[in-house]
Amino acid sequence: MKQLILYISLLIGLTCKAQNFELKNKNLIKYYELTNEAENKIINNDLTSANSLYKEAFKEFKYPHAKDLQNSMKVALKVNDLETAYTQYQSLKCLGNKFDNDFLTNNFKNPEQYKTIPCQNTIDVKYKKSLDSLVKLDQYYRNLSAGNYQVYRNELTKSDSITSTNLLKLIQKKGFPNEYNIGLDIKNSVHFHDFYLIIWHQLASNLYSPQRVNFSKEIDKALNDGKIRPDFAGFLLDLNNNTYDYSYFKISKFITNDGKVDCCYVQSSFLPEKRTEKADLIIKEINRKRKLIGLSTTEEEIHKSIFYLNNKDYVFSNNVISGYNFKNDSDVEIIKKNLIKLDDTTH
Repeated sequence: MKQLILYISLLIGLTCKAQNFELKNKNLIKYYELTNEAENKIINNDLTSANSLYKEAFKEFKYPHAKDLQNSMKVALKVNDLETAYTQYQSLKCLGNKFDNDFLTNNFKNPEQYKTIPCQNTIDVKYKKSLDSLVKLDQYYRNLSAGNYQVYRNELTKSDSITSTNLLKLIQKKGFPNEYNIGLDIKNSVHFHDFYLIIWHQLASNLYSPQRVNFSKEIDKALNDGKIRPDFAGFLLDLNNNTYDYSYFKISKFITNDGKVDCCYVQSSFLPEKRTEKADLIIKEINRKRKLIGLSTTEEEIHKSIFYLNNKDYVFSNNVISGYNFKNDSDVEIIKKNLIKLDDTTH
């Protein structure tokens, strides 16, 4: 009997640890399939196909993400589909995107000829102010610490508890914040919302401030409502659950104490012929879980990240470059043994 109880307890523990979050909204599943394929077309310079794929995608989902609107607009401008480009331009303005003063005149010589579409969203200024005040508190002691969080450990524990519990209450009351009700963060080129930092700091492995709130349930619901991009959802789910389910390949750059920068590298297992059997199994499992939440494969993602290094016109995922600081060159060389240099970049 004791052995049976022990077995059941172990089984329950493994089941709880290996939870699978899943996108079940059929329209969103199709939307992400189309936008992922459009991004693949962009990096292969098949812009005509990418333009068509974005049009199909936007029929599936009424509230496309800003990155997709931006990519669609850039593609449409390059293939001279100005009607489509102007539509996406208007949508981005409704989300609070800031354009250069001469953007309109440089790209649309006679804007009056294009159909004006009223904004389909309303920015909840009060909600945004509430979130901004929580982010300000979240960052206060982190900024004071200059990176030495141990000095303000007690203060961080208290402030993180306040910010996370209050963010949870706001989400439960007003829904998960997104580009359509709080607008875009104009300081961030990949459209990473500041309030995501509060969720980030509830990471399960936090050494300085214990996890008070696990936001996985809220993230999963937001994912299925189209209120958070899959790449951000996967990133935050991994942090909140101390898992590595949604990302494998990273582009790395190294900075030594003398300020020397060496970029860019990727794991050698990026090349299929360099993979061990174990690495191959891990990558396949990660890709299975990525597909469940609407992401492309981790191999496709790294191709997009490499392309982005020299093509900043587009926005893909938030996974671009991870930077590492080392005291001496010998430490860097040890890490590099399992990496390959991306010699075709200018970075």
